[in-house]
Amino acid sequence: HASPRHVPAKILAVPDIPYTLNMKKVEIAVRKVIHNQPVRNRDALRNPEVLDFYAGLTELQQD
Repeated sequence: HASPRHVPAKILAVPDIPYTLNMKKVEIAVRKVIHNQPVRNRDALRNPEVLDFYAGLTELQQD
């Protein structure tokens, strides 16, 4: 049994998850895009275009 802290606030279907060229998930880049911060080294991503999808998710924008 998990506490409420361990339950995600939102669960969304997404077309893809950003990965590095070495196939590691890139969660920090998603967090930066959601908070309107620049993502450095997009060239190191296998699929950098997916970050544009996350940037357009209004459900993740914080007030």
